[in-house]
Amino acid sequence: MQFSLTKIDGGIDAVSFRMDRLSEHLDKLAEFPDMIERSVSEVEDEQVTTSEQQKQLHKALSSLQAKTEDLETCSCKNNLHIVGLAESTNLGNMEKYVSQLFIDLMGCETFSDIFMVERAYCSFPIA
Repeated sequence: MQFSLTKIDGGIDAVSFRMDRLSEHLDKLAEFPDMIERSVSEVEDEQVTTSEQQKQLHKALSSLQAKTEDLETCSCKNNLHIVGLAESTNLGNMEKYVSQLFIDLMGCETFSDIFMVERAYCSFPIA
């Protein structure tokens, strides 16, 4: 009888040890939801901050685009409008064609390297 009680006592000790280990694991697992909740909260806070920064950047971009458009509009004073060139004469490269046209008309001495054709394009006549 004493042998079986010792055996039962040993079994109870083993079960008790395993229960303690399971309890430790459960305590560790209980920490995970709190950690996850904190992480989600941090991500949400960061998302709000990022969203506000995105709005500010979009506002600044819109302002800069408006300023750029104003500068381009004001710089139109230096543009030359050539009327009467046929579309088929540019041979696919309008900038090169207009540069060569000025050299042919005014000579190399007059139309030197200090003058530059930045943009050239066809536009429809204004009625």
